[in-house]
Amino acid sequence: MKNLYEIDFGSNKIALIENLDCLAPTLEKITLAKNKIRRIDNLGSLPKVWFLTLQSNRLSIIENLDKLVNLKELYLSQNFLTKIENLDKLVNLVILDLAYNKIESIENLENNKLLEDLWLNNNNIKNFKDLNHLKYLPILNCIYLWKNGVADFPSYKNTIKEICPSIKQIDTTYL
Repeated sequence: MKNLYEIDFGSNKIALIENLDCLAPTLEKITLAKNKIRRIDNLGSLPKVWFLTLQSNRLSIIENLDKLVNLKELYLSQNFLTKIENLDKLVNLVILDLAYNKIESIENLENNKLLEDLWLNNNNIKNFKDLNHLKYLPILNCIYLWKNGVADFPSYKNTIKEICPSIKQIDTTYL
């Protein structure tokens, strides 16, 4: 499999990420959704990867992604994440999906200046002051925050638009 560009190991009850090193020269897209993975591990030798999905696993921490410097799309929805962390080296990230987790704060995105889409719906973000962290995302185009406590405030969409004028879509509303 010397020319393998994409792998999809979704829905296979995989518990560990392993044995992908031999695919390093060509692998760009990895799908490991709907498995039983508890840790992000053994991806450091895959620098060409620009797409990674680990949706619907058992992750409780974002870790070990530092070497995936070409990552543009990262999908981590439907896990058990409580914090946005360890993404500072992923400066090429364009899409970040953290929906359906247990995240309580928008934080640690200062280095992700190329982020255009941020999906945080169905989390536990309650503090209006968390919206101020969006100022670090100068080209953010789309954000999903419905089903968070902060979305209960009638003025939250206007506040987001003031903080981040590049936004064109908040939840399902196009501005």
